[in-house]
Amino acid sequence: MSRKSDMAIHNNLTAYVTQKTAVVLLACLLILVPQAAKSQDLFSSAPNVVLILLDDAGVETVGAYGSEIDTPNINKLAEQGVLFKNGHATPVCTPSRTRMLTGTYNFRHYTNFMTLDPSAFTVSEFMQNQGYETLVTGKWQLLGTMRDKVLKGSRPGDAGFQESFVWQVEPLQKGMRYWGPTFEENGSLTRFCDDEFGPDLANEYTLDFIQRKKDGPFFILYSMLLPHDDLRLEMSKWVRTPDSMEAESTKARFHGMMTYADKLIGKIVAAIESEGLTENTIIWLVGDNGTHPEIATRVGDQIIQGGKWTTINRGTHVPFIIKWPAKLAAGQQLDSLVEIMDVFPTLASALGGPVPAGLDGENLLPLMTGVADEVRDAIFMHYAPRHGPNALPWVHTRFIFDKEYKLY
Repeated sequence: MSRKSDMAIHNNLTAYVTQKTAVVLLACLLILVPQAAKSQDLFSSAPNVVLILLDDAGVETVGAYGSEIDTPNINKLAEQGVLFKNGHATPVCTPSRTRMLTGTYNFRHYTNFMTLDPSAFTVSEFMQNQGYETLVTGKWQLLGTMRDKVLKGSRPGDAGFQESFVWQVEPLQKGMRYWGPTFEENGSLTRFCDDEFGPDLANEYTLDFIQRKKDGPFFILYSMLLPHDDLRLEMSKWVRTPDSMEAESTKARFHGMMTYADKLIGKIVAAIESEGLTENTIIWLVGDNGTHPEIATRVGDQIIQGGKWTTINRGTHVPFIIKWPAKLAAGQQLDSLVEIMDVFPTLASALGGPVPAGLDGENLLPLMTGVADEVRDAIFMHYAPRHGPNALPWVHTRFIFDKEYKLY
């Protein structure tokens, strides 16, 4: 065979291989491009989520529920979203927080006061698994108590939060939460100056995160420090905020704390609006338990005494407001029986994929879209807070209630 023939064969073979390679590559592109587009569509349509948790605020402290306290920003959330009249949490913080994060009854996961079982699967872990950037700011208090010889709870990272700016991770290093606060930022502890106000610092970190992660999707647990009392103060346990420095009485100070909480919530909402994210951002506001018993608040012609720590309605009845303009009609006021355990299954359903198995909470979207009037007949709570795994509970109460009756 001549050299010329060899070259011809080589050229033909090269052309053939090149042509086949092009065909294969084109076929791959035809497969991958729609899949990538589909993935991009899902990513771009995924709602951002800001979960706002008020600390020790029953329904009587919010203007949208008839309170004498002025809360215009929370009221606006209710006007633009869905207000549940029958929203509940447990009567104290830890059981409510673990119930919310896990979406399960407390008897399934609750081991100790101020403790989140590290083996529990949380809504923040779920959101991270779905491609969300995750953040918690404000109060943590889920690693364990000062009485524990070995801390058996969870740090923010253990619970699925990629970023954190929180007060009270290590119990013995908690410091102050309000003036001159101590925060742990992504594992690094900082004691701030006496003229710096903790709620402002947590709010500023949250605003910065929204700006940095605006291309989303993001999931934020804004675990507010307000309006909880501060037992470590020498005089009154009720603090003055930057806007209420002249407040003297318990009532004036608490009102100042609640209105300042409302102001900070307004800043979060404004940041979302300024980034053009309002339409497809879920803002969910809920309380972790009833108001402190020292606080009495007027609602219409009634004076409501705070019911924290008690299993009566004033201990469990909390603000429960959800705004999601892309999916939910504004101005709804629903009488359906709902609770803090419903956060996880509702958010999982909002993402459009399968809801994790084993959750005890209910998906509230059918209520808010008019498909159903109720998702449950009653709420069951197992309330047994204790200071250590071997300690007796302060109380050991199991109760179930509907809109009319409560059975212990």
